[in-house]
Amino acid sequence: MDPIDTPEWADNPRLSGWLAEQRQAFPAWAAEHGGDWDFAPASLDRLEDLIRSRFDTWEEVRDARGTPLLEVAAWYLGETLVRRCGVMWRCMPALPQPHPPAGGYPLVTYARDGLTEYEQEVLEDLEERLEMSVPLLDPADAIRSLFAVPGYRLAGTVDRFDRFQEWRRSLPGEVD
Repeated sequence: MDPIDTPEWADNPRLSGWLAEQRQAFPAWAAEHGGDWDFAPASLDRLEDLIRSRFDTWEEVRDARGTPLLEVAAWYLGETLVRRCGVMWRCMPALPQPHPPAGGYPLVTYARDGLTEYEQEVLEDLEERLEMSVPLLDPADAIRSLFAVPGYRLAGTVDRFDRFQEWRRSLPGEVD
């Protein structure tokens, strides 16, 4: 079992604390940045515009990690996927020392135990052939990617998760 699929990654003080901090900071953040943030996929273009209006380079975004602007923005992106696509937040219970240059921060993905046995079997075969995997997103990294990957768009993150749901619906059986 991949560590991300363990209960320790799904429910730990580090993740709970981060999520609570962002939820609490969101109303003030939303008011400061134009209000009316509704967690709709279309709002991700607005989120991207906000980030691009404040930063010009990947390094600037990296150096601003931990600021309310970027922390709540990362939470908003992930929470949009949670609400739209039914993914779950996951996080390493403890950040390894020394801190990794990437990773180790809250992620969103589908819980494998939420997949049917048949879906898991088919997915394992597809993963072995490198044809498909469960989508996973580090929202903070996705925001940094706006400045590191030409043509990268936050709205495209929804498409990856939607395609996975479409694949699930294409299989025999019911999907919640």
